Formats: sequence, structure tokens, C-alpha cells
Amino acid sequence: MNSRLLLEEGRRDELWTKHCGFFTLTPDDFMDVQKRLLLEQINLLGKSQIGKQLFGNKMPGSVEEFRQNVPLTTYADYEEYFGQQIEEVLPVKPFVWVRTSGRTSTKGPKWIPYTKTMYDRLGDLTVGAMLMASASYTGEVKLERNDKFLLATAPPPYVSAFVSRSAQDQLEVKFLPPLEQGENMEYAQRVTLGFRLAMREGMDYFMGLASVLARMGEQFEQQSGSTKLSKEMLDPATLWRLVKAVIIAKLNGRNILPKDIWKLKGIMTGGADTVVYGSKIEHYWGKRPLQGFGCTEGGNVAMQGWNGKGMVFSPDIVFLEFIPLDEHLKNKADPNYQPKTVLYNELDMGIYEFVLTNFHGGALVRYRIGDLFEVISLEDKELGSPLPQLRFYSRADDVIDLGNLVRLTEKDIWKAIEATGVKYQDWTARKEFNSENVILHIYLEPKPSENIAVGDYRQQLGLELSKLSPEFSGLDEILGRNPIQISLLKPGSFDAYMKQKQQEGADLAHIKPAHMQPSDQVMKRLLDFESSLPGVP
Repeated sequence: MNSRLLLEEGRRDELWTKHCGFFTLTPDDFMDVQKRLLLEQINLLGKSQIGKQLFGNKMPGSVEEFRQNVPLTTYADYEEYFGQQIEEVLPVKPFVWVRTSGRTSTKGPKWIPYTKTMYDRLGDLTVGAMLMASASYTGEVKLERNDKFLLATAPPPYVSAFVSRSAQDQLEVKFLPPLEQGENMEYAQRVTLGFRLAMREGMDYFMGLASVLARMGEQFEQQSGSTKLSKEMLDPATLWRLVKAVIIAKLNGRNILPKDIWKLKGIMTGGADTVVYGSKIEHYWGKRPLQGFGCTEGGNVAMQGWNGKGMVFSPDIVFLEFIPLDEHLKNKADPNYQPKTVLYNELDMGIYEFVLTNFHGGALVRYRIGDLFEVISLEDKELGSPLPQLRFYSRADDVIDLGNLVRLTEKDIWKAIEATGVKYQDWTARKEFNSENVILHIYLEPKPSENIAVGDYRQQLGLELSKLSPEFSGLDEILGRNPIQISLLKPGSFDAYMKQKQQEGADLAHIKPAHMQPSDQVMKRLLDFESSLPGVP
């Protein structure tokens, strides 16, 4: 049944069940769905050239045969076809080709084929996230026709653009600005116009990166104290929002915050920065963000419940396998070692690498996307969910291992930097060797207003990391030294790097150095820009 019709006809229980009902599946029922769809997918793959290459001489006749005999894959196994978008080898003709907004392959961006059903499933889980993000108990539906979204997703062919399109197909939502207009605008122009429209028309939901939303709130607060009335602000609806916001801000003795103007029903974000910026987003926007997980290769696959704890995976988007951490580490030490996997109903507390197989005629088989998840609970009684609850842990290649004693993720370091209270433009971290000693080297560009003593900051950052990682607290005693090195970069260093990348034609997703383990080439380039800038940090 179409979600739009369910909402129009007031069948809210059915709407909730359609998009969020999988939370309450038993593990056995969950696996029944997984296994049924995998067998359908194996049948489709077996008739295609790409499937025959992966299956070899014998098509798997069961889930067990599939897991035992079909190898784990990476993008390199598909690159010769996907890079040129060769469709004849695929199980089903694609509806759209989507490119990754994450890491690129050695030969350029990753391209992934999406069938029509895969595209539709993007919207299914997005509607579910809207329901969960705005609910305060199971079954509460706050969705309404023409709910308004600030358009803050990337343009096609990035997957987030198709998430927005599919959500609009599923539900009568209104994007600010409209998708057709916004997708043809530069990102900054689109967001600026979206805010202008939201001042007049209101805003109900936000979907996008947590760091972007936190930054928007920060800029809003800074600029609201010096905002002057413009012709646009004399619109009655806009003026009324501003008057109410001014009164609320005055009563609280502060500048206007976004939450004074808009009462959002829900915020949906994803990635490691959601944990880092969650409290800041709530401060600015008045709503705790709901975290989901999606990837270009698999689509939207997991989301939190309304209570904001662990994420639950959907059973009917991709086939789920998980490599236990000890198996992952064995494979990392010996690339020829074939790691074992467990299924969703076999998960226990701990850390796992995620492996997916596309359903619905997709082409990826036992595919390693390179993400690690941590199981934080085997059920959630508050949600009525008997399924494992997970949270994103790290990119598999983004974990910094110090002497096999401490493993630090991007989230760990990011939270520690935030906890110091020092205002910064950006940062990057690397595991390096200094006089044969292993170190955690943080390169930080502080805001020009900050006056930082490197030694004091080093101690402060170490204290915050110790709070997050008990193992880190005793590391200096074990190693006989403080393992942290801090390099303060001059103001404008990251900006100069990004501007040059833009001039070279790099897309929005690839203009910034990675937070974790940037390559020697990237670091040399960043430091070359830094050394060419005048002044001191």
C-alpha cells in the first residue's frame, strides 16, 4: 500500500508497521526474510555474467553453500564493469547509477547500479526514519502531508540525492528549495535559499550531515546578533517567526538560536560525527538527532529507534553478514586468510566488520564496505525489539592502533578534541613514528581567536582521551612517555588545501583531507600550503 495513501486515509498504524515494524521481528522471523530474499537473489545472479564469475561452476543451492563457497569481494572485483557502467553483465537492468561520496577507488569514483526496487527501498527506510525521529513512543505518527524538509543533501548522482527523490515519491513531502530547483544549484546557494524559504514557510525535518547542521546552528547564533531587517523579513509569516524568536532569546539572555524559530519534528543524520555533535545539535535545534546508517553500495540499511539508543538493521534491503573482530584482525595480518562470518541472529556483544549482499537484483555479493560496528545490546525492551542493537564504530582502515595496546577511532579523537573546548577549523590525525617510537600525531588548525599553549593542550587532549578509552589512560606509563604530538597549523591551511582541490575539479566529497590516516601525499600537500601562509597559528 502506498505510504501517501495510508497517511491520507488516516491509517497510521499501518504506516508505522510498514516502515518500522521490522524492529519487533523475532530473530527467527528476521532470518526467514533474509534467507528467502537471498535465495531469490542467488537465482537472479546465477543467470547473469557477473554472478557466474563469482559462483564458479556451481550455483549455491542454499544459504550455507553461498557462505561457504562464494568469496568475499571488494570494489576491485566489479570495477571493470561498473567503471564503464556495462549493464549487460548485471542480474537486472539498473534504474539509476549512483556514485559513492566516500573514498574513491584507484581508478576514480565508485559507481554502483541500483534497480528500481533498490531505489524504492531508499525511500522506505527514510520514511521510517522520519517516523522514529519524531516519535516519543512506539506507534506515534507525527507525519503530515506537505511536511517541509530543508534540502541539504548532495545532488545526483550521489546516493543522498536519490534518498531525497525516493522519499518524495513515497510521501508528499516538500523540499526547500524544491528538488528540481535545488539539485541544479551550488550547495551553499541551495542551503541559503532553503533557509530563506523556511523563514516564510516553516521547517519540519532536517536530513543531512551532523557536522553541517551543527555548523549551521553555530553560524546562526553568531549572525543573529547583527541581523538587520530586509525586505524579505517584512513578510508577515517571517516577521512573526522573528518576533517570537527575539522574545524567547531575550528571556534566555542570549542570541537567537534556530530552535527559537523552528520547532522541528525530527532530525535524521548519519556517520561518526552524529555522536560527536549530537548534544550541540540539540542545543541549537532543540531536537536530538536520530542516527541512521546507509552506504552507496547498499542504500539505507539501519536506523535508531525513537529512544535514540542502538541501531536496528532492516531485514529486506541487503543480506547481512558480520566478520568478528578477531577474524578481521587475522585477515588484516594475513590477506590470504579467509575470515569467517556470523549472521544477524548470531551476533554477540563486540565489534564486527559489516559485509553485504544486494537484494532485489543488485550486483554486489558478500561485499566488504570497510565499516566496523559494535553490538551494544542484544535487545531493547523499551522499543519492544528482540533484535541486536548496533552502533557505528569506525571505518576499518581508520582505526589508529598504538602499540597493539590502544585502538582509537575517528569518533574517539573527535569527541576528545570537542571536549577540550578549543575552537578549531579542522583537524587530522595520523599514526607516525618518531625516533622509532609510535605516536598519535594530531594536526589541528585552531580558530584565529584561540591562544593555545601546545604543551597544555597536549595534556588536556590526553586527559580527554583517557576518559573515553581506559586503555589510553595507562599508555604513557607503559610506553614511558606521552604518545601524543600536537602540530598547530596556521589559519587558512585547510581552506587553502580545499580551494586548490576544487580548482583541480575534485567534487565536494573529496576536497577535504581525511580525519584519520591521510596519506603521506595528502599530508605533504597540506603542510606545503601551511608553510606558504603568512603569520603563526
